[in-house]
Amino acid sequence: MADEIRTLKMFMEPITFYSSSTWNSPADDTQTIPLNANFALAPKSQIAGATPNQNAWIFDDLTMTIPTGNRYPGGVSFACYNQQRIDLTGYLQTGSAIVPMGSASQRASVPQLPSRWDGTNYSNTYMRDYTVWSVEPLTQDDINNLYSTPILRTAITPNMPSYFAIGGSMTTTQMLSSQTRYYTSDNSLSGRVGWLRELFNQQGGMGESAASPHVYCTRVIAGQMSTPSADEIQAATGVADTNAWSAQKFFISIPGSWEILNVGVIEPDELEYLTFMQRSVLAPVGRSNE
Repeated sequence: MADEIRTLKMFMEPITFYSSSTWNSPADDTQTIPLNANFALAPKSQIAGATPNQNAWIFDDLTMTIPTGNRYPGGVSFACYNQQRIDLTGYLQTGSAIVPMGSASQRASVPQLPSRWDGTNYSNTYMRDYTVWSVEPLTQDDINNLYSTPILRTAITPNMPSYFAIGGSMTTTQMLSSQTRYYTSDNSLSGRVGWLRELFNQQGGMGESAASPHVYCTRVIAGQMSTPSADEIQAATGVADTNAWSAQKFFISIPGSWEILNVGVIEPDELEYLTFMQRSVLAPVGRSNE
């Protein structure tokens, strides 16, 4: 029985950008999304001059490939994460442990990504959205596992056993809870609107007690999109648009979210407490890489 119930909350800022948006790379270089050219963003870049605080998001990938002709769509892929920390040293000093009781993600709307306008052509537009509550920061391996790869194509949460020689898995105690959402383009709406349809929603985590000085909340997003062709736009509007990344062809708009984790605060006996601490804070073998 928990001595008290607490709610841990973290706000994740929304993401919105178009062509001409500017980015800061780790090397302090500036990159600007072009209007009509291929583009590859330097890894670990952040949106420059973002409001409100969009630059808390770290982009590992933004790749834009212009179409080969007016009949063909352009292609975009992207992957990013936002990792925040909550200080729980006060609980640690009093010998308290936490018991996760479930998490929730509150969003004002669904994401918006462009797709084909005509509603009949196949679209490659989809998005993955994960929130992970953990007592250790996610390593790059953990984040990459959530992005997935063109070969493996699937994803694993950090507390799942590693596979294909991919390291970085946490113990079941180290990952407190998670939220998983998959989205795809909605053919009942025009890709000009861009609303995505939720395809999958799942809560994760084993609900095991933990004792740690910090809790980390990480939101990981990855996806790709098919932008409409110039011919589709001219058929719908009567106006030729040959710029590959004009605002009606390319946009990414992801709503902000309140990430919420309910925990029970307990005061276990000394032996139980030391067990919770060891399982929660000490990294398992093999988590030395970032």
